[in-house]
Amino acid sequence: MSDQFKGSYNSGSVKLTRRFSQGISLTTNYTYAKSIDNASGTRTQGLDTLFPQDSSCLPCERGLSSFDVRHRWVLGTVYDLPIGRGKALAINNAVGNAFVGGWQLSANSTIQSGVPQTLTIGINNAGTNNPLPDRPSASGIGTGYLSTPTPTSQGLRWYDPASFIVSPQGTFGNVGRNTMITPHLQSIDMALSKRFTMPYGEGHVVQFRVEAFNVFNHPTWGAPNGNILAGASFAGAPSNAAHQGFGIISTTALPMRQIQLGIKYIF
Repeated sequence: MSDQFKGSYNSGSVKLTRRFSQGISLTTNYTYAKSIDNASGTRTQGLDTLFPQDSSCLPCERGLSSFDVRHRWVLGTVYDLPIGRGKALAINNAVGNAFVGGWQLSANSTIQSGVPQTLTIGINNAGTNNPLPDRPSASGIGTGYLSTPTPTSQGLRWYDPASFIVSPQGTFGNVGRNTMITPHLQSIDMALSKRFTMPYGEGHVVQFRVEAFNVFNHPTWGAPNGNILAGASFAGAPSNAAHQGFGIISTTALPMRQIQLGIKYIF
């Protein structure tokens, strides 16, 4: 057991709830947060590694927590459609009102920052007993990110290969833990639902619901390849330069549009 692992979390949030007279209700929440530690768990956490690069320097591991999300904004809305008895589009027929009236449309939108990622070189370059690969060093070129993500034959390139190199043999890389941030997350989900009150018993209700996740089919990119020696080397590049597979995004963090139907019986 050890008490050398430390962390801190600070945040502030603002929440607004409002119900309008036209059957519209809105709830929105924004959170700004920052979490720092020198280990985010006892096992591999997110895009962080399990062991410190240099076990004799745990303070060197101080950085953003693997679960750090700097900005997060959520908006939830509910709209009682103005169709049915007593509504703007009145339906006085009992049967028609039972099927067409009383529908509710809801939507949830989430936008948040990406999460931290620790870069590696894919090998134990320092020659220590650490079973996990070491980190790269900064080349002094650029910020680590491309000004504009670049499409390639392998996927979308997010990080700049020119910004990182392999440190000399027998030394540790100087790029810290969890220094890079993956793409942000953005998703909008919608649902259409109606409750049917059963005539044979008080409190017996059938709820029908249609849900669409990521309704606009917006791609939310997954984490880039954090190994700077992934893939083949660039033609004519020095031996310590990053390879072509580094920084490539080949997955998505969220599935593309999904639609599901559901029926719930409440009694």
